[in-house]
Amino acid sequence: MTTKIPTLAELRTQYGDDLDAIQRAADAAIDLHTAEMHRVHNEARDGDLTASQQRQWDAHSGHADELRRFVAEQRLARVERSRSQYGYRTGDDTPDVFGGSVRDQAKRTVDTLHRSGQLPDHAAEKATDLLTKQGSTYDQGVAARWLVVAGNEQYRSAFNKLLADPAKGHLLWSPAEQEAYRQAEQFRAETRAMSESVSGAGGYMVPVTLDPAIMLTSGGSVNPLRRISRVVQTTGSQWSGITSAGVTAEWLGADNTTREMADASPTVANPNIPVHLGDAFIPYSFEVGMDVRDFESEIRGLMLDGADQLMATAYTTGSGVGQPKGLITALVAAGGSTLVASATADAFGKADPYNVQNALPPRFQPRAEWVAALPTINTMAQMETAAGARLFPELGNGRLLNRSIHELSNMDGTIEASTANYLLAYGDFSNFVIVDRIGTQIELIPNLMGAAGRPTGRRGLVLYFRTGSDVVNPNAFRLLNV
Repeated sequence: MTTKIPTLAELRTQYGDDLDAIQRAADAAIDLHTAEMHRVHNEARDGDLTASQQRQWDAHSGHADELRRFVAEQRLARVERSRSQYGYRTGDDTPDVFGGSVRDQAKRTVDTLHRSGQLPDHAAEKATDLLTKQGSTYDQGVAARWLVVAGNEQYRSAFNKLLADPAKGHLLWSPAEQEAYRQAEQFRAETRAMSESVSGAGGYMVPVTLDPAIMLTSGGSVNPLRRISRVVQTTGSQWSGITSAGVTAEWLGADNTTREMADASPTVANPNIPVHLGDAFIPYSFEVGMDVRDFESEIRGLMLDGADQLMATAYTTGSGVGQPKGLITALVAAGGSTLVASATADAFGKADPYNVQNALPPRFQPRAEWVAALPTINTMAQMETAAGARLFPELGNGRLLNRSIHELSNMDGTIEASTANYLLAYGDFSNFVIVDRIGTQIELIPNLMGAAGRPTGRRGLVLYFRTGSDVVNPNAFRLLNV
C-alpha cells in the first residue's frame, strides 16, 4: 500500500503562510512522487503501462510538476527579494560565490573545458556565443547558469557514477558532487517551471560535454545543413526571429528638394520555430563500471551520432508536425517561383543547374550554395560538352558553377516518372534556421529485461533532446523539380 502524498493545496492548508516550510515539504513530496513513478515503471518492465498504471503515472507526474512550479516560483521570488534588498541587477550580472558575475563564471567554465580538450573548438565557440551574441540579456543569463552547472567537473563526475550504477551510484558521491547535482537539479526545476519541457519527473541533465546542442555544431556533425545553415540556441520552447525581403533604396536626383521620397518600408515577418522532442536509446553492459571515463567518451560518440542521423533526415524532409520542418518540405510548401521545373519532364538535363542558379534573385547569389544527394552529384559529374569534355569539372573540388556544393543524402537521388523529384537545391542557407534547445536530459534504466522477464545484464540510457528547423525566407532558395 502506497503512502498518501500531500498535494500543494494540502500543504498550504497545513503550513499556512510559512512558505519555507511549504517548500521543504514540497521538496520531500516531489521525491515521493518520483519514487512512485519509478515503482510504476518497474512494474511495467518492458511492456506498455496498463490503464491503471497510466492513471497512477499521470497523477504523480501532474502533482510533481505542480510542486516543482511552486518550488521554482519561491526560489525566483527569493532571488528577486535579494536583488531588491542588495541592489543586484538581473540577467548575467547576478553575483556568484566567487565575487564575479554568473557570465564570468560561465566563461571560466568554457575556457577550462576547452583547455582540457573536453570541448572542441567549434563547441567552445558556440558556448561562448550563447553568452554574448544569442538571445536577450535574460536568455544569456539562463545560458550562463546552464553552462556553470552543467559544465561543473563535479557534476560530470557525479553523472559518470550514475551511468556506472543508476541505482546506487549516488551513494558514492562526495559532498562536492552532491552539491553540484543539487545545483543542476535546482536549475532544471526552475527552467521546467518557466517553460514547456519534457513531461514527467525523472531524468538527469547531461553535462555540457555530452549535449548535442553544443557538440553537434559545425565540425561536430556530418550533417551539411548544420555546417552551412544558421544554427541558434534557445532556452524556451520556440525561437522567434525577424525576416524581411529587404529595403528598396532610390536616387533622389536634382529635384530632391521638392519630390517626396518613395515608401521603402519593408514587409517584416516574425517567424516562430518550435523545438520538438526527439530521443535516442542506448543499451550498455554492467561492465561499464570498470572504466567509466572510457565509457563516457564512447557513449558521447554513440549519442551524438544517433541524434545527428535523426536530425539530418528531419532537417531535410521533416513534416513540421511533431518534428522539425525540413528544407525540402518548406520550399515545396512555399511553391511559386521557389520551384524550378526541369527543362524536360522526368529528365535531369545539362541546362537544369544553370536554370536553377539563374532563377535565384541577385541579392542572395553572393552567399548561395548547392545541396544534392550523391547520385545527383555523380550524374552531373558524368555530363559532357558536345566536344566530349566534362561539363562541370569543378565538382571534383566540391563546387558547381562557382559555388560550393554539399552532399545531402536525404534528398531525392533517383527520378520516378510522373511524380515530383526534388534533386537540386540552391540558395542562401542563412535563411534556413536550425534551433537547438539547451539543457538536454537523460533517463537511466537500471536493468533491461529479456522476453522472459529476467535481467539481461545490461542497462539502458535514453537521451531526450529538443530541436526545430524551418525556412524563414523561401525567396532565398530555388529547388529543382524534375
